Amino acid sequence: MSKFNLHPLTLALCTFSASVTYAQTTTTSEEDTIQQLDTVVFTASGFEQKLKNAPASISVVSKEDIEKKNATSIADLLVDVPGLDLRDGVGKTSGLNIKMRGLDAPYTLILIDGRRQSTSSDVTPNGFGETSSGYLPPLSSIERIEVIRGPMATRYGSEAMGGVINIITKKISNEWRGNITVGGNIMEHKGEADSWKSSFVVNGPIIQDRLGLQLRGSYLDRQKSERIPGTAGRDPRPSESDNFDFGTKLNLKLNEQNSLWFDAFHSSQNYQNDDNRLGTQDTAKKANGYQDELEFNRTQFSVGHDGDYALGTWKSYASHTTTETIGRTIPNNTFPNNIASGADRTLENTDLVIDTHFIAPIANHKVTVGAEYKEATVADDIAGVGSEFKKDSWSLYAENEWKMLDNLRMTLGGRFEEHSGFGGHFSPRAYLVWNATNVITLKGGVSTGYKAPSAKDLHNGIISVSGQGTSFGIGSPNLKPEESTNYELGFYFNQGDLDFSTTIFHTKIKDRFTTGPEILNCNYTVNGQQPNLNNPSCISFGTHITDQKSFSQKTNADEAKSEGVEVSLKYNILPEWDIKTAYTYMETEITKGKDKGNALSNVPKNAFNTTSTWHINDQFDLWLQHEYKSSRTRYDTEQTAGTDAAIIYELTNNKLKGYNLFNLGASYSVNDQLRFNGAINNLLDKDFAGNQSYINSKGELATAYDYMSIGSGMDGTYLPGRNFWLSVSYDF
Repeated sequence: MSKFNLHPLTLALCTFSASVTYAQTTTTSEEDTIQQLDTVVFTASGFEQKLKNAPASISVVSKEDIEKKNATSIADLLVDVPGLDLRDGVGKTSGLNIKMRGLDAPYTLILIDGRRQSTSSDVTPNGFGETSSGYLPPLSSIERIEVIRGPMATRYGSEAMGGVINIITKKISNEWRGNITVGGNIMEHKGEADSWKSSFVVNGPIIQDRLGLQLRGSYLDRQKSERIPGTAGRDPRPSESDNFDFGTKLNLKLNEQNSLWFDAFHSSQNYQNDDNRLGTQDTAKKANGYQDELEFNRTQFSVGHDGDYALGTWKSYASHTTTETIGRTIPNNTFPNNIASGADRTLENTDLVIDTHFIAPIANHKVTVGAEYKEATVADDIAGVGSEFKKDSWSLYAENEWKMLDNLRMTLGGRFEEHSGFGGHFSPRAYLVWNATNVITLKGGVSTGYKAPSAKDLHNGIISVSGQGTSFGIGSPNLKPEESTNYELGFYFNQGDLDFSTTIFHTKIKDRFTTGPEILNCNYTVNGQQPNLNNPSCISFGTHITDQKSFSQKTNADEAKSEGVEVSLKYNILPEWDIKTAYTYMETEITKGKDKGNALSNVPKNAFNTTSTWHINDQFDLWLQHEYKSSRTRYDTEQTAGTDAAIIYELTNNKLKGYNLFNLGASYSVNDQLRFNGAINNLLDKDFAGNQSYINSKGELATAYDYMSIGSGMDGTYLPGRNFWLSVSYDF
């Protein structure tokens, strides 16, 4: 069982003490202080406030940072945010997964302009969950991204158990403006995939000061990469793909107090599967569940009202989102006599969200009251052709920011949700913010989160199939929500050219979803016999399922914890030279259940990211980025002697290697309209496919990779070799 190492905590507290001493002996002009503290955030409370006063741990990715990144997904924009890990494996489409404070991607809620985007992973089963972070508006339409580290269920409900990512887009301009951006990424090594991306945004008034319009779109073309030698099924390198999205926004100002808006977009991701790296294709003899091309689509329509009155602010919206997977088929043995085997498998999720809230200043209080209704329908033919799974919930939430003193604020809030699957659930939070001086802020509190089971999880019957149609999973009608409680304390220091913060956090998780005891299949047949048939605990979901001895099923059993230290620093060393650093120390552990003592999540204990930027002149910036991740554990437990896994366990000392990665980039503004951004990624050409040879259990020569582990899934890190990115952006 691992123990929390206090060395990084001690370091953070020493830095804290040094900063306090420095603040007591150094003065700074009010203008310098304000310049560092004027970052405004929205997501923590639902209204704008200074970053230092927000009742949460927040990181902001600015539009300047976004412009300098070659991003094809939300995850690409967050690699240097403390508390996040985006390097533990990739999905089948080679997209990154977002882990926040040790919790996997489904525990992080993604918003665009405060509107819920996250949907059930039931629509992307078997390793395609990372596609959800690929539904990204054009980068030139994004004003900033706010990342809340830690649960925010009080304000945003389920899925915000790990944290919240809010993509805030630019407002429609009062005059016609636009942007066109074209970029390309060229790989140095043959066999890795080049890509090209273009995007546009245009917006302006249709009726001056009354009706505004925005049009936006992007297209990504990525070539096919060759497989890494030695891989047969899963491969971290991408297949050929072409992705596009198109969206529009209308804003109608009714009067000085009221406005209406409408937003719609369609996004599509298409991936080739001609070499079976996404899943084994159907053949004339057997339906394995996959076609030669897979497509992931999302369409969303939203409408809303914003009201600004003497009494307060009223905001409401309704959104309808459809997410679908195309290219999956019904595997053999799903139904008796292979009925429908090889037919197109419907995988579609429909989400309806209606939210309204009112924010009113009352004396020294700022009170928020709101209500939300959510309805989700998942269609999946695995449970029967035409089968649908439904759930709905309504919530009431309230929050009060009380300005107790001029420099002391307390936030108290709670949310009650009534869910069709498990009944009522209450999530409170309390947070205190103390501006000790004009340069020092202390804040901390307790917040709670939860994750509701999906509609499929609660179904009493077959809900999943894996192993190319050889293994079936069943639902669990008695499943309860997972719950988390987060305790954190943060210190913020801003003076002159120095901006420093550190946060200590401890998160406890209970009723964690895990695989329960095996449930015997009554119809299991071996050598013509049915050994489970007379067992009173066996169950049957069809006499045609005879090769599977038992069924897997989720249950609430485990408890876990995640704890660590997050540090951020930005320092203008000279007017022409600044440095930005993020450091995370983290440990996770399962504290109760059959896996007690194992890590909850395979995160590195130490992660460090720093960017040094040289502002050569008003037009030209040059930057160098360094990313460090310490080693990860390869296997949770010791492996059975004589197996390939046991041999690799000993060969690698059960470690996936840590690494240092360097990227060099530049940006050049020809004038106010034309800009160039470029980078040499993986500057030193580190080989993340590095490996060791060994003799496997069959006496054959085999390969163990240093930085990743490939099997039915992929753990660890894979990044391409040295590559070159160039982007041209034109504003008009």
